[in-house]
Amino acid sequence: MGLLLRSSQRKKLRQKRMQNNILNTKISAEDDKVIISRSQDVSAILDYNKEKQIEGYNRKSDLRHVTSIPFVVVEIWLKESGLKIGSREFAEYVKKKLLSGDYSKLMIHGY
Repeated sequence: MGLLLRSSQRKKLRQKRMQNNILNTKISAEDDKVIISRSQDVSAILDYNKEKQIEGYNRKSDLRHVTSIPFVVVEIWLKESGLKIGSREFAEYVKKKLLSGDYSKLMIHGY
């Protein structure tokens, strides 16, 4: 992918990103247990984050786009933390995860 994308390329990337926001859920039974597995193709989200990193931060704005996190990752973090989405505690948990370095590909302009 080039350093800067043309408008039409950004539009295609945005459309691909929206299509890939779909969560796939598979339900199966095994040994008297119900197994629910969730998956999501996150490649478009990672590509979007990378492109936004390359574009840089608009310092004239009071707002900045910090991250774009796939739904499946949010679900995992909710389960790990036992917190509720939208709570201050969960926001702090997410911030800690993102700043750990393990999820650097999710970051766009940082905290």
